[in-house]
Amino acid sequence: MTYDVLSRYYDLENADFTEDLEFWLDLADTYGDPVLELGCGSGRVLLHLARRGHAVTGVDNSPDMLALLEAKLKQATARHIAVPPTRLSASLHDFQAGHRFKLAIMPFNTFMHLLTLDDQAAALTNIRRHLEAGAPLALDLSNPADAYAAADTGLTPERTFRDGETLVQQFSILNLDRTAQLAHITWLYDSIAPGGAVQRTVVPMTLRYTFPGEMRLLLERCGFTLAHLYGNYDCSPLADGNPRMIVVATAAG
Repeated sequence: MTYDVLSRYYDLENADFTEDLEFWLDLADTYGDPVLELGCGSGRVLLHLARRGHAVTGVDNSPDMLALLEAKLKQATARHIAVPPTRLSASLHDFQAGHRFKLAIMPFNTFMHLLTLDDQAAALTNIRRHLEAGAPLALDLSNPADAYAAADTGLTPERTFRDGETLVQQFSILNLDRTAQLAHITWLYDSIAPGGAVQRTVVPMTLRYTFPGEMRLLLERCGFTLAHLYGNYDCSPLADGNPRMIVVATAAG
């Protein structure tokens, strides 16, 4: 699975990405507990909410990412998380939490891993079963408009970071299938040891773009009503040129 390979580098490459955390915290503060996070991974958002006193349940299907989360929780216990988050190892289609939530969130591009309409509908229907009537679901996706205007890329440098004494250079290659609304991305990680030896790790990934009108119909089909479309974490309206498409929908009564 992609994230079982990617987990080695995920936290290192995303260590500085914090710009969305206050957006998720504001939602949790506004709508209250319990909160459901879909695709919680290694806990970047989950732990941010838990440290601030929220009761959170996280769902993920990557054993390696959840293992990273467990390791962090052992450290976080010493920092007095009042209510340790519940963790479910399951897919978005069939997880069962046993109770309902006041808020569900799906941060940074998680929804884009659902590659067909059937996959998306199955996940949304299951999420709806876990929400109280009127509770919001928030999805954070890449803005598809700019993606469709982009050209395929050759080998593109992304970032450089350290894994202990090892220097890691990250590259990407992007190929777009606009008819299928799919982005085929190849991530390459070159680990450079202190002595100069290089080891390359190749991680293929496919993401699906969903357009606003399509999203509205999909949500309505699965028991939601679209409430807001934002273009960034400051809640500005979605427009061409925005980096994100943040969807907020409410569970129908």
